[in-house]
Amino acid sequence: MKVFRKNIFLFLILFFLPLKTIACSAFMLKGKDYCLVGFNENWKTMPGMVVINKRGISKHNLSWNHLVSKNPINEKTTNWVSKYGSVSFNLLGYDLPCYGVNEKGLFLVELYLEKTSPVKNPSQANMFWGQWIQYQLDNFSTVDELVKNLDNAPVIDWWPSAAGSHFFASDADGNTAAIELIGGKFKISRNESMPIPLLCNEEYSQELATVNQYDFRGGTKPFSFETATKWEDRFPRATYMLENYNVSKKSPLEYSWEILDNIYSGEWQMVADIKNKKIYFRSNVGKEIKSIDLAKIDFNPKSETKYIDINSSLKGDVTKSFSKLTPEINLDYILKGFPVGYDNKEFPASEEFIFIQKNLNSYFKRESK
Repeated sequence: MKVFRKNIFLFLILFFLPLKTIACSAFMLKGKDYCLVGFNENWKTMPGMVVINKRGISKHNLSWNHLVSKNPINEKTTNWVSKYGSVSFNLLGYDLPCYGVNEKGLFLVELYLEKTSPVKNPSQANMFWGQWIQYQLDNFSTVDELVKNLDNAPVIDWWPSAAGSHFFASDADGNTAAIELIGGKFKISRNESMPIPLLCNEEYSQELATVNQYDFRGGTKPFSFETATKWEDRFPRATYMLENYNVSKKSPLEYSWEILDNIYSGEWQMVADIKNKKIYFRSNVGKEIKSIDLAKIDFNPKSETKYIDINSSLKGDVTKSFSKLTPEINLDYILKGFPVGYDNKEFPASEEFIFIQKNLNSYFKRESK
């Protein structure tokens, strides 16, 4: 009996823990005079930095093979010049964000999705997923532009032997899209096919079908906000809050934070007022809310590449608190971030990680000038 109980206990840990540690949530709260996006990064306590990415910078793609190779490899490459400046939230170092907002108000974030399958396109170069996010922020100003150019964009490389992600995109005009890679093809939910501007960690169409069963969405299944507290209830809980917002009682910003905390507070949290170009963020380490005014940032290519630690104890407007991002500082975030992002016990001591450090250090010195 003791052995049986022990095995059941271990099974429960192994079964439920991965679901909670890899899950995230993103939404848009919009009305006539406001448009905000919120995001919870649910993973673990993480190092990271907020980076100012300049416009007018020449860049080249980094595939996983590029990252881990000792010598130059014979793979298709692509080059571009960043059209827009952006602010990004990076676990893995410069140009490899988890999410970000560009100066035109385009927001893009990745969220874990078990069903993800690669989209094959031999005519395009491969690109590691973090850089793929930055590529979109560099090149496009709206959801429409991003979606229309997906087939012409680089092919996404994921972590080796790991499931991938889907993406939540939004813009300053209040448009949203769920971008999923299902069955080797892009599956896009937007406009009529995305009536709820929200994304968690199941396929969007599946989440929509489930929430539509509840009485508050016209279905027959009773919904209780007080008792619907399971992890899989995040989508209906957030939907309920989005559809029951009273602007006369709380500001859009205050209510966005309330939604994040009621879905499931993330280790990283962000609310972006993309209409007014302001970003608010905090972490489970740096718990005070910090703000960034995009209108006051110098994205000129001749300006310094700057950063601020995501776990900083600062509070309030930190727009002027950014410091120069040097190769040494960037390498430190690479050393701390990759072992967290690539959850593989052997990886930190591997030869691959040594080459990643060297290749990303060279990339930063070249691209950030």
